[in-house]
Amino acid sequence: PQERGDDGMKRQILLAEEDQSVLKKTKLRLEHEGYDVIVATNGEEAVRQALAHDASLILLDIRMPKLDGYEVCKQLRQATSTSNTPIIVFTGSTAQWQKLTDRCIDLGITDWLKKPFRSKDLLEKIHRALGDEGERA
Repeated sequence: PQERGDDGMKRQILLAEEDQSVLKKTKLRLEHEGYDVIVATNGEEAVRQALAHDASLILLDIRMPKLDGYEVCKQLRQATSTSNTPIIVFTGSTAQWQKLTDRCIDLGITDWLKKPFRSKDLLEKIHRALGDEGERA
């Protein structure tokens, strides 16, 4: 399947994740689904990439070097070009989980996932965030 926007272009997803194995596995899965994937391995790079590309959606790990996911969200919500871009965050830390759920609404986060996550769950959240759920069987 080729995930395309209304303009016929492949949809871009920014994947910001420091764990190389999660990054590679998730990137491959998303590319298999037809998405164009941009990667970032730290928070500063995530902000830079998000502002440089017009991604349809941002997948963001909360625990990252240089800037954590909360600060990345804050900066992206303040920038005009990314203020409405859907952001799905994830973390494997139980301690971070409660903090994450408490802050999601304040930061304008679209959805969240607990690691480890199944590809099926991630894809469902992506389709919901992009408004594609009606296109799937």
